[in-house]
Amino acid sequence: MYKKLLLLSAAFLIAGCSAKKEECDMRDKSDFEQLFTKDDIYHNSLVNTQKAQLMASFETKALLTATYLNPVFERRNCEKRFTNQMQDAEYFFIGVYISDSEKHEFNTRGYSLTLDGLKPIDIEALDKNDPLRYEMPMVDNWSTYYKVKFKKSLKDDFSLIFENDRFGRDILSYSKGEKPLFQSLIGLDK
Repeated sequence: MYKKLLLLSAAFLIAGCSAKKEECDMRDKSDFEQLFTKDDIYHNSLVNTQKAQLMASFETKALLTATYLNPVFERRNCEKRFTNQMQDAEYFFIGVYISDSEKHEFNTRGYSLTLDGLKPIDIEALDKNDPLRYEMPMVDNWSTYYKVKFKKSLKDDFSLIFENDRFGRDILSYSKGEKPLFQSLIGLDK
């Protein structure tokens, strides 16, 4: 009798915790259901994230992670949460760590970031509680994070260049087209 009652109450508990509500074409999932569903935002962000590293004498002087936000948020059609659908420019989520620096600013001390040679239009520093930080991959407590806006590129392929006058440059290549997660491994089977 107790086993049946326990089994029945567990079934009601799971059914009650998995209640969904529709909002902004997205379903809020219970904690239990989130364990078994794919996080599309995180997956798309990870596909569009690259890392740049500037080194000198086998020591990392600066580390930059850049997520191209346009493909991540282009499928979102929720005006309540995302008023800017990112059609007017090229947007990046940038994380910067510079050794021997407290603020980790990528546009000072000889560091620069350009998109095909063009400087950013707008640089917005994100605070620790910004919701965008919770949706992006490879976020840590040591870096400083920015939302960076560049002029809209007319080309499908473009390069984000992170450089320093002393430590050189690193070039990250991005494409507006959709690409698989392990694109570099796909060419190996040919």
